[in-house]
Amino acid sequence: MIRSIKELRHAMDARAKSDEIERDEEGRAIIEMTVLRDEDFLSDFSAGARPVIGAEVAEYLNESALPLLPKEPVCLKIYSDCISEEEQSVYNAALMEYYARHYKENRIALKRNAAVSVVMAVVGLVALAVTLFVSFFWKLPVLSEALDIFAWVFIWEAVDLFFLERAVLRMRRNSCLRFLDAKIVYLSRAKTA
Repeated sequence: MIRSIKELRHAMDARAKSDEIERDEEGRAIIEMTVLRDEDFLSDFSAGARPVIGAEVAEYLNESALPLLPKEPVCLKIYSDCISEEEQSVYNAALMEYYARHYKENRIALKRNAAVSVVMAVVGLVALAVTLFVSFFWKLPVLSEALDIFAWVFIWEAVDLFFLERAVLRMRRNSCLRFLDAKIVYLSRAKTA
């Protein structure tokens, strides 16, 4: 069993190395997308002045960008014979609106993360100071131990939020920036053959 897992791992590593990421003349990673019908390109709920892309389009783009580094620039090549020039500008704006909204949401989450982690660190440090006071002056070991656990839980949670979860939020932010800076090219489907 272990031998077959090793063989499978080596085969998958070899396949990953052979799947080189195609780049354009500017060095941007190319993400290709074929649109057969553009009825679902925009979200049905964003028919107003600021449309956004549909969930399926966003999911495809995000999945296609997974092998890329978070700050790596992309060139989005959309192959379609059903998208007119007027629709191209609407779809470009919808792509930008979708990722701008996610960028703003992520920026708020980063600020909230920083504030909550600072508050938790302060609560943990105050609880640690109270623990030291209780253990030295009142000699209450049970209360001292309970306060000690309380303090370290808050301190650890502050560290987890600020250093671990914040890194994930930054990666998401950089992913949004990647698509906000993307070069979008519309091509005929005949060029895919």
